[in-house]
Amino acid sequence: MTARIWWLVALAAVSAAVVAATAFLVPRDDVPGQPDAVVVLGGGSPARAELGIRLADEHDAELVLFSTAGRHAEAAGYRCGLDARCLEPDPLSTAGEAREVRDLVSTTGWDELVVITTDFHTSRSRLLFEQCLGDQPVRVVGSEHTASWPARVYSYAREAVATLAGVTVRRAC
Repeated sequence: MTARIWWLVALAAVSAAVVAATAFLVPRDDVPGQPDAVVVLGGGSPARAELGIRLADEHDAELVLFSTAGRHAEAAGYRCGLDARCLEPDPLSTAGEAREVRDLVSTTGWDELVVITTDFHTSRSRLLFEQCLGDQPVRVVGSEHTASWPARVYSYAREAVATLAGVTVRRAC
């Protein structure tokens, strides 16, 4: 085969992988049922904490905040230890948060969870939490990602790669 044919074959393979990944990774929000706890993942903007606080109040659910989400909630008047559980996962990652929630579920008896993240991060968050919680119902809701267009493209591309890794070589549990 000539070099040109190899390039065309490689381009077709990459294009097919992108199309398949896009179909699998398109972020979507779940509809919160009647959760026992609302879990807000760390990172992101204050929008995650604001959405988590609103849903926890609406559903009279326990509020669990990870790392920066706890600081954002405190800025909104919520106190760690009084109004919410504030935690630092080890490792400081979505997989670490999923494992920490798995351990909490085993001691609290929660039946249903809503996980709050940013919209581009819903697919991978759902995947990792389902890996750790098995049959435990988990719904994932994303707050709006308000970054610039180039930053959004980067975020979605990074999530696509990280999600494929989470399915294969970097499972949470």
